[in-house]
Amino acid sequence: MPTAKQHATNIVRTLREREYQAYLVGGCVRDLLLSREPADYDVATDATPQQVMEIFPQTFAVGAQFGVVLVPLPKSESGESAVGPDEKVPVIEVATFRWPSSG
Repeated sequence: MPTAKQHATNIVRTLREREYQAYLVGGCVRDLLLSREPADYDVATDATPQQVMEIFPQTFAVGAQFGVVLVPLPKSESGESAVGPDEKVPVIEVATFRWPSSG
């Protein structure tokens, strides 16, 4: 099973291969710069929640209305999900960019 870091990196790579912008963001970036092991990994992208869910079918749209989808670590090479939405295992939060309003 991949580590959370490997899984987050794979998500970024997969989104970029499909010509979306995608970046590691938040506390994981700070921790990596400080040579610390991040507690979790977050990804920001210009892909919509629907597009993320199409690319990664084993997802949980816990905050899709706000642009947030959880992508769990796969449990096997077959891509089966390792988790249910209520289980306490690593997931990668993938958030769609939020553009400031022009108002």
